[in-house]
Amino acid sequence: MLETLKKIDTQWFLWINSHHTTALDWTMWTLSQHWSWAVVIVLAFMLLTLRKEPRRWWLVAVGIVLCFLLADQGSVLIKDTVCRLRPCHALEDVRMFRTHCGGQYGFVSSHAANAFAVALFLVLRYWKRLKRQWLLLLLIVWALATSYSRAYLGKHYPGDLVCGAILGCIIALIVWWLTDTTEKKVAQM
Repeated sequence: MLETLKKIDTQWFLWINSHHTTALDWTMWTLSQHWSWAVVIVLAFMLLTLRKEPRRWWLVAVGIVLCFLLADQGSVLIKDTVCRLRPCHALEDVRMFRTHCGGQYGFVSSHAANAFAVALFLVLRYWKRLKRQWLLLLLIVWALATSYSRAYLGKHYPGDLVCGAILGCIIALIVWWLTDTTEKKVAQM
């Protein structure tokens, strides 16, 4: 069963990694860069938190930091435990655009875990507080596109991305619960 899953994962990776266009190359490369993440998160923070809840900005900022910290460190711990080679280390002729292979292990994707942790945390925080949820849906699209970019660029198998996204979602739920509980306790004081 495990060998069948690895074979399917490799086939999907090879399909994603082999379909390139110039526009997508640059788009996927940009989505994988940390500076582009900062732009997305700062814009979301400004549009959501500073406009809708300026007095609670600190709670949202702490939530975002916790999401990054837990998702990043959790994914590294899993990588070091599972020790699954990245496709760029395990397969020949992996196409990489303006990047190098990076660390030896890729399961689970830190990019996917981080993107989904932050995006879902903000969605959970603001879903009921906004009349129009288009910005929240854009955050989920951003997390999906960022995750996809990692297979496109040759860094991760799709299974690494799916499991990274699941890890990020679990962390987002925990951090959202913690910040929501904290906010209710502060309001009672």
